[in-house]
Amino acid sequence: MLDGPIKPETISSRRPPAAPLFAATVFFSAGILLQCYSYRPATLCFISAAALALCSLLALRLARGGSRELIAYAGAVLAFLPAGALCAAAHQSGPVPATTVLQYAGGDEVTLTGFVARTGSLRKGRDVHESLDFAVTEANYAGETPRTVTGIARLNLYVPGSRPNFTWESEEDGLDEIAAPQVYDYGQRLRIRAKLRPPANYRNPGNMDYVGWLRGQGIAVLGSAKSTNIDILPGLGGSRLERLRWRARSSVLKRMESLWPAPYAGLFQAMVLGERGLVSRDQRLEFQRSGTFHLLVVSGMNVAIFAVFLLWMTRWLRLPMEYAILSVVVLTCGYAWLTEMGAPILRSVLMIVAYQIAALLNRGRAPLNTVSLAALVLLAWNPEALFDPSFQLTFLAVLTIAGIGVPLFTRTTTPLREALDDIGDIRRDLTLRPKQAQFRLDVRAISASLAQLIGRRPANWLVPKLTYALVATAELALLSALMQISITLPTVWYFHRINAHALWANMVVLPLTSLLMPASMLAVAFSYLANWIAAPFVLAARWSLQGILLTVHWSGGAQLPDLRVAMPALVAIAAVGLSYALALLLARRHRVATAVSLAMLALSAWLVIGHPRPFVHHPQQLEITAIDIGQGDSFLLVTPGGHTLLLDSGGLLGMSHSDMDIGEDVVSPYLWERGLTHLDAVAFSHGHSDHMGGMTAIVRNFRPHEIWYAPNYPSHEVESLLTAADRFHVTRIVRHHGERFDFDGIHFEVLSPPVDWELKPRGQDDASMVLRLSYAGHTALLAGDIHKHMEKLLVEDAGDHHRSLHVDLLKVPHHGSNSSSSDEFLDAVRPDYAVISSGIRNPFHHPRTEVIDRLTQHRAKTYRTDMLGPVTFFLDADGVHPSVAR
Repeated sequence: MLDGPIKPETISSRRPPAAPLFAATVFFSAGILLQCYSYRPATLCFISAAALALCSLLALRLARGGSRELIAYAGAVLAFLPAGALCAAAHQSGPVPATTVLQYAGGDEVTLTGFVARTGSLRKGRDVHESLDFAVTEANYAGETPRTVTGIARLNLYVPGSRPNFTWESEEDGLDEIAAPQVYDYGQRLRIRAKLRPPANYRNPGNMDYVGWLRGQGIAVLGSAKSTNIDILPGLGGSRLERLRWRARSSVLKRMESLWPAPYAGLFQAMVLGERGLVSRDQRLEFQRSGTFHLLVVSGMNVAIFAVFLLWMTRWLRLPMEYAILSVVVLTCGYAWLTEMGAPILRSVLMIVAYQIAALLNRGRAPLNTVSLAALVLLAWNPEALFDPSFQLTFLAVLTIAGIGVPLFTRTTTPLREALDDIGDIRRDLTLRPKQAQFRLDVRAISASLAQLIGRRPANWLVPKLTYALVATAELALLSALMQISITLPTVWYFHRINAHALWANMVVLPLTSLLMPASMLAVAFSYLANWIAAPFVLAARWSLQGILLTVHWSGGAQLPDLRVAMPALVAIAAVGLSYALALLLARRHRVATAVSLAMLALSAWLVIGHPRPFVHHPQQLEITAIDIGQGDSFLLVTPGGHTLLLDSGGLLGMSHSDMDIGEDVVSPYLWERGLTHLDAVAFSHGHSDHMGGMTAIVRNFRPHEIWYAPNYPSHEVESLLTAADRFHVTRIVRHHGERFDFDGIHFEVLSPPVDWELKPRGQDDASMVLRLSYAGHTALLAGDIHKHMEKLLVEDAGDHHRSLHVDLLKVPHHGSNSSSSDEFLDAVRPDYAVISSGIRNPFHHPRTEVIDRLTQHRAKTYRTDMLGPVTFFLDADGVHPSVAR
């Protein structure tokens, strides 16, 4: 009898590994990376792959011992390197679908004819609106003949109505506002009058590739339309199969809305089918902060829970193995078909199918091999998936389970689970290993002691169950810890967020999710028969969801805030890669080696969190960077001593219906990318949303020491920001006209607003805090959104005090609006350089041509964020040095 599993040392080291597909997948991924970052001709890749494969086959044919088998295996694995490069090359050079609808994306109203390519879904932002994907077949401007076009437009549809939170004053005031319509189904043919625009990225380092993300979904243009500008046409478009899928999906979503009240219905839709339209941004943030956001994304976990539930049902029904396997595969594929069918879903379905086929053929099921097979299939189908954060996080988590967790449990908790089976059967002790038999004796001894208090029968039932629960809890805790540690690097890289409470939060929500998934599915299924049959499952699912929400609130709410982390240093990234590889390699080795490798993995995760990349500043220069935040202002100032000030944070325009947070989603990632985890001071020029809308997120993420602002009209937005500043112990400093002060060697002067300026809700542009700063004999003027009247007052005030307004660098007022930058003002300022912060194709047409012409006449070299992205100016004793990111 063996005392333990066969030691790896007893197996010949010349034999190929037990999971050959893992190495193949690694080399295939390396080939994709090689092709993407160092171009290789497709012909060379094909010849290399074919040659290595032939050498492998020849070595295998001539093999007479372990060494030749290993040579054959090495040749086969190496063949996957050029094969991956070949796949990437084929994908890059493949035919690009024509998207001629782009020629109509100029912002003018265009009439589109086509069909709904994705059933519309209501979205909860500042209001409720509908988002749908529209396959365009014809397009024309007013008075033109319709032309045949191709491409998919993602449209936001609103009912003309109120203007939420909109208090915009400018000469362009008067934009139409729209708010929420009926939902259109897949295949419906429509004629829509809409305004289209091509998607654009925020071009700051560290910002998401939004254009690439949309391209991966087949979206060519974005647009908006009023619900009153939509006509339903006869006939249907699209495929019958897709119409059937969307009809079934819509039916299930409606059932959920009828079974559970808001907001539970929206959360059930997100957790079961991945429809997050009715989940508010605040709810999403709480899930993110608690480390449980994966619950709102239908992932492999959902599919796995569903498949395990089906397996249990087939065993309970005592179906023959063949029928059970067929039922599990078909129903699992059916559930995946109803969801969005992302990479996590496909990966899970592939793994489940492979597992079930292996069981049907009585073949061994190696988890690591199965994970690798799923990854290999998905990468061969779409090599670009390798760069998808969802793909990386999913496979890293599953690889951790299969490559580290399973071997670890095999040597620790699995023998205990086996020992607890049929614990009352003494004869089974003889078939187990000595340690397992001793463990059974210990459990029986505890049961005998407890029997004296509660009786023999209850004790014999209770002690094994409690022991099994403790073992399962230990496994769950260890697995959760392993996964949290393993995904630390990609979590920090993409989301800059770490929550220490995610470990226990996931331990609680995963069992609850395992109850919620089948209960909600049974509730929906039985509701088609009668609601009273579904009632018990509706109640069970709701209780499970309430338990999840309570956990998420306490973990991710205000009580336990999360940790925001900057981009890690290169040494930390290298340490994670090395320690993870060692953990995979040593997971099946000696216990000490395994423990050391896991300790190194935990240490590398700590390095990622605690050692951000160094923040680069220039000791002899003042840096002023105009961050690309679209239509708005946000400027980062870095002193020669490395102190930082963020003036304005950008924000969505007042009439926007999006729930995007510019401070959280655009400015913060840029600052983290630069290695910043803290700001010394922040400031906002005035109380408009495109200047201070994102500042609350900045205060929360970077905890500045001070917040500067001029006297402002007491709007709700300003008061909310100042309350947040107080909550995070940020010192308020009100800056007044005429005030002069130094900030780490930079001299500041407050030029506006005047002390006697009347604050009113529609005069906030002219109430902007105007700052003049100087360093090493050179100056810059940050003029907020002041209009011509305030510019005139500045010129007169400078004349009254015999002070020159000349500066080397001018932040052009009001994004280049014609309401500002008068000739009188530019004559006084005489800037050598000018920077305009405005959005691409913004609805106000900033900067105006007249303003550009005036700046040119005054010989100012003008830089625009809408054309160049982020622009940096360095001020030193030699002058001003502009720099544009490439």
